[in-house]
Amino acid sequence: MIYPRQRTSHPNREAMAFTMIEMLVVIALVVGLAAMLLGLVGRQGGVAEKKMRYLQNRDALVAIAKWHRWNYVDGDPRAPRQIEELEFDGSAVKDDDLHHLWENIQPHFPHRDKMFDLNLMSFNDTEFADGWMTNLIGIDQTGYPYRAEGLQKLNLEKTLISDAGLRMLYQHVPELQPDSPNIQAELGSTYAMTNLLEINVYGCEKVTEQGIADLKKALPNIKVISTFDPYP
Repeated sequence: MIYPRQRTSHPNREAMAFTMIEMLVVIALVVGLAAMLLGLVGRQGGVAEKKMRYLQNRDALVAIAKWHRWNYVDGDPRAPRQIEELEFDGSAVKDDDLHHLWENIQPHFPHRDKMFDLNLMSFNDTEFADGWMTNLIGIDQTGYPYRAEGLQKLNLEKTLISDAGLRMLYQHVPELQPDSPNIQAELGSTYAMTNLLEINVYGCEKVTEQGIADLKKALPNIKVISTFDPYP
């Protein structure tokens, strides 16, 4: 004989089973949503960190420079500003200081385009040597070329630059950047600093006429001010 209490026990177990399944589904959805939110927060944090790094590098360059010029958007000093010109003197700037520039122009750095307005850099009477050039142009660890793409005028009067440093402007010099891999084959034609229109190497004792001739041949549009030709 089956009593009523016994007959109702199966539906209760089934209802409990459905409730447990629903709870598991809800928990899975909550966990998935939380993972998505954490990933989004992480990405946003990475973007903010890189923007802060760009601003820190930019402001460090301005602090080191003897003189600088901002390129205000629409002439409004409250608008976002980018560096247009930098002038350094001999006592203030060192090779390591230019790491701030190097980092901001790396090919995979998301804010590198904000350095495109930098069109003039002056290192006259400083210790600027061949190795310093790798802060302006070179090859990164992935084989991608990098350079100061907006730079049009570079003043190196009475510095320690030599023909090797000038060659770095149009052809990678492994001796100056020994840890860099070979440039990726399909990017070879994009290496040279074709945007550079004028360079001043007047009084640079290590620069030869042949070095200047090779530079002009590689970069036909460049004007070179030198001891051999002060008024080109």
